[in-house]
Amino acid sequence: MRIPSKIVTLFLLPAFLFASPAFAQQSRVVDAALMNQALANKAASETAQRDLVRRVLDRSDAREVAASLGLSVAQAGSAVETLSGAELNSLAQHAAAVEANALAGGANTIVISLTTLLLVLIIVILLVK
Repeated sequence: MRIPSKIVTLFLLPAFLFASPAFAQQSRVVDAALMNQALANKAASETAQRDLVRRVLDRSDAREVAASLGLSVAQAGSAVETLSGAELNSLAQHAAAVEANALAGGANTIVISLTTLLLVLIIVILLVK
């Protein structure tokens, strides 16, 4: 015995129509509060990295190196605001190395510090252009 397709359609169509909204009520993968917290942490991290780079650029030895190369520390400082992601992270690592070397002291670390300062300044200037 063959069941007409219209009868099957009449019985199955309401089942599909009423079952679909139930799947739409699944819980979210990430909670909104956790997402907001993650975004706030990322913003705080980027702010800390920018502050670190600005501190290094405000040092007197950074200004001297920039002046001897004809680079503008003010321009580099304003360019720090536009950086984000991997560029900012890389620059912050170089700036942290400069601060760490400055705290360590000694004649050999000054050379390393100036080399790292040059890298920081050149990277910032190149990113601006």
